[in-house]
Amino acid sequence: MSKERYLIAQYDFLPMTLNPKAVQKVSNSLFLVLILLEVFLALLYLADIFVNGKAYQLFDMDGLITIPSLLQALQLYIIGLISLGLFIVHNPETQRPSKLFLFTFASLFIYASVDELLEIHQQLPNLLHTPYNYEWMLIYISIGLITLLGFYRDFIALWDFHRRSLLLMAVGIVLIVIGGLGTEIFKYELLQPLLGQIFQQGELVAILVEKLRVAVEEFLEMLGESITIYGICLYVTKRLEEEPSSAIAPSPQPEAIAPSSLPEAIAKN
Repeated sequence: MSKERYLIAQYDFLPMTLNPKAVQKVSNSLFLVLILLEVFLALLYLADIFVNGKAYQLFDMDGLITIPSLLQALQLYIIGLISLGLFIVHNPETQRPSKLFLFTFASLFIYASVDELLEIHQQLPNLLHTPYNYEWMLIYISIGLITLLGFYRDFIALWDFHRRSLLLMAVGIVLIVIGGLGTEIFKYELLQPLLGQIFQQGELVAILVEKLRVAVEEFLEMLGESITIYGICLYVTKRLEEEPSSAIAPSPQPEAIAPSSLPEAIAKN
């Protein structure tokens, strides 16, 4: 690389700060848009079921690579991407949570995004050669508990730093777990045995009840993801307000050159 390009690259890498008020405004607008979109998708799915007896494929909340599943995958990826960004610019000497916590958080949500697209959890019984379809729940619950217990100091630090953002993220993650795991457990342990005793297999009422459960499951997941995104955006806003020079922007490079002196530096070299 020539010296001119090297100096310009250093100049381009100079820290850039974000406006906390702008981040807050965008977060509020994004949260509102996501909630309205999720309500629309849930109502559209249920309307198709009750009017036509089946959902339109593109809006099927129980389908693979549909608009609801793509929205969920995108939201999970956004959570992971923001966490990864915080991991990259994080200063472990002055800030908590730890870099390991941020990297783990980012990795789990990016994996969850891929899982939402490819439904990896549905393939685990075949890969593990288990007789039931819900062993993946035990694996995911175990990972969640290990993460919660292993990083309890980081959660305490988040609570001390900004309780509102942590509460929102916690509520969002709980809704995701209830939607993704709780409703599945309810399906296998209570709903299917109960419907099997009352209705015959394939009967319309049983099908409608199952579709309603799917709508509740997917809506809770989408809602939880939106709340989690909003919570993490509030954390970023608070971090920008508290440490505007180091919250989001990387540390200045030792040989960084001021914009006014860039032409002279190039000429000298």
